[in-house]
Amino acid sequence: MTVMNCIGEYVSQIAYCAPIFTNDIYKYVEKHIPGVKKSSLNECIVRYANSNPEFIRYQKGIYYKTTITPFGKAEISYTELIKRVYLFNDDEVFGYETGPSFMNKIGLTTQMPAHTYLATERTRSCATLNKDRLFLLKPIMKVTKKNYRYLQFLDLLDNRMNIKIEAENYLEILRNYIDTYSLDFEKLLSYAKYYRNNKIFIQIAELAKGGN
Repeated sequence: MTVMNCIGEYVSQIAYCAPIFTNDIYKYVEKHIPGVKKSSLNECIVRYANSNPEFIRYQKGIYYKTTITPFGKAEISYTELIKRVYLFNDDEVFGYETGPSFMNKIGLTTQMPAHTYLATERTRSCATLNKDRLFLLKPIMKVTKKNYRYLQFLDLLDNRMNIKIEAENYLEILRNYIDTYSLDFEKLLSYAKYYRNNKIFIQIAELAKGGN
């Protein structure tokens, strides 16, 4: 199998408009053709794009496979791009939604923020995504698959932006989050220490009691 054939095989497996990262292409090709150099692969990717007009370069290191719609060529899926760049890749989690946009999403406030707020250590810029759609925040600690739901919940309790809570069933919403993701109260208390906010401990105690 040639490098070009291998690239084509990988691209054929990816959904239309989903982001395709050159690093992922390299991993796939290297698995089938051990020892291939990245410089050679990059040249092949450029040649592949030149001979396959549906394979479009979005920005350095990122491509996507377009399709024709009644409105013209389909654009890259920004939702999937945001997930891959700032939130998770396969089993690796390195970010989560937080702040006003997440509080609105779960019904704590009716305020409609202009941006989607993400807590992530990934700072790579994706064209205009940062400026026009996203507000990136540094998480309180390293985000992992095991802790991101805890940090996301504790961010709600911390409410560092002082967003007005409009939901009358505030505690019910929080308890529903705890039940949905089977959060452990001992772990909540353990992670809460990093926030340096005593109000978080008071709220956790209130939630643990189960009262209204």
